[in-house]
Amino acid sequence: MNPSAPQPHSCVIVDDNPLSIKILEQYVSKNPKLKLNGSFTDPIAAMAAFWQYGKIDFLLLDIQMEISGIDVARMLRNRVKFIVFVTAHSRHAIHAVSDGDSFLLKPICYPTFSATIEQLIGRTRLQKEWLS
Repeated sequence: MNPSAPQPHSCVIVDDNPLSIKILEQYVSKNPKLKLNGSFTDPIAAMAAFWQYGKIDFLLLDIQMEISGIDVARMLRNRVKFIVFVTAHSRHAIHAVSDGDSFLLKPICYPTFSATIEQLIGRTRLQKEWLS
């Protein structure tokens, strides 16, 4: 292993739709900058798992579930660097601005997914350069 190679960013998926999870898992596995830590259809189980994970870089989070993804985001905000809402309803996009860092509208294509991840990683890089 190359010690100078950057470590992949940790990622957790929470979506009550198993098909959406499968698609997102495939997209995460295709992106060498991401490492999947876990996938959950149950937001309560996901929140419990965060006690084991510690800090996570990316949370891919459905909004419309039995427990609102917006509420989950607010509860986990201090444990996640980037929250990316994943929704089939464009009316939820406003919450990406106030409670998250970005959003993806279902159905998601890989180029859009990848561009969103790159944009957020780039934001971190720019912040580090600005602070140094």
